[in-house]
Amino acid sequence: MKQPDGTPFTEDEAKNLQPGQEICLPIRGGTNKGGFRDFLEALGRRETGLPSGDPNQYKVENSLSFMGKYQFGEPLLIDLGYYIPKDGIFFGNGADKNFWRGTWTGKKGIDSKSQFLNSPDVQEFAIREEFALNWKRINDTLKGQGKSIDKFLGQEKIFIDRGVSKTIIITLSGILAGAHLRGASGLADLLLKDQVSADEFGTSILEYISELGGYDVSPVDFENPGF
Repeated sequence: MKQPDGTPFTEDEAKNLQPGQEICLPIRGGTNKGGFRDFLEALGRRETGLPSGDPNQYKVENSLSFMGKYQFGEPLLIDLGYYIPKDGIFFGNGADKNFWRGTWTGKKGIDSKSQFLNSPDVQEFAIREEFALNWKRINDTLKGQGKSIDKFLGQEKIFIDRGVSKTIIITLSGILAGAHLRGASGLADLLLKDQVSADEFGTSILEYISELGGYDVSPVDFENPGF
């Protein structure tokens, strides 16, 4: 017996089912903050510190050389197939900064860091690719532990962040934002182990999940990005 999202009920859940019982899945969005494009604009503002619509968002580079509207780093662009590190060294793996000393694969016509920074359409495509990749990785990790993402969506959970109790509502846009900051593994650790992590600048994953949560977002928005 399976739930509406295709995942099987646990033995205990199945025992509690009654004939004719309605099964409701948690909502994926949560508030009237806006839709997917509004979410992207909010993420871009958060990442760059520049207002929506400012073309300079796409050219921002921080002190660790994360770059672009969504502050892409070497590990992500390696995973997405845009970049190959030199001698296997990249940020977080033998380097404490994104030095961008490797080579570009030519994917989407991108052959250099400068070209990537000057290609807004490619950056918008790449962030959708990242969402799809992280969504799959998170779902795969949860399923490996006998869990379903729909068990978490819409939940109000309490986490301890550096000694402070914080109550967070889990939404799809918040999950995508949190995974963007700390990776799919960091997001999965939060859901499965209540493990709160922060990035290199001390920004907590809970900040992104809370601030960027509640947008009306669906996997349909990013699983087939086009372009």
